[in-house]
Amino acid sequence: MENKILNDKVKEKRFELILRIFDKIDFQRIEVPEEYSKDTFFDFLKWKIGTSISFRYDKQLNFIYSQKNEGLQEKLLKNLEYDFRQEQFEILSNIYFEFGKK
Repeated sequence: MENKILNDKVKEKRFELILRIFDKIDFQRIEVPEEYSKDTFFDFLKWKIGTSISFRYDKQLNFIYSQKNEGLQEKLLKNLEYDFRQEQFEILSNIYFEFGKK
């Protein structure tokens, strides 16, 4: 049961991070490729962001939420937030580079 709660917390935090990045995208700067509908392209971007976040943070989140000490969890989450700001910048830069208007 504890493992399920842990997995749910990790999924919830991952989803929060994905949405935070997606909400920061300036869609005025992005050109939707011809082979995608707008909705399909947005789904693709969410998948692309999600893959990056999962690859980068799932192990860290599992470690953080496995800690019994809630004070330590909070401290580790603050450190992760600091790291996330840089990662968010890199992900957004890559999206603008790959799909930015010419």
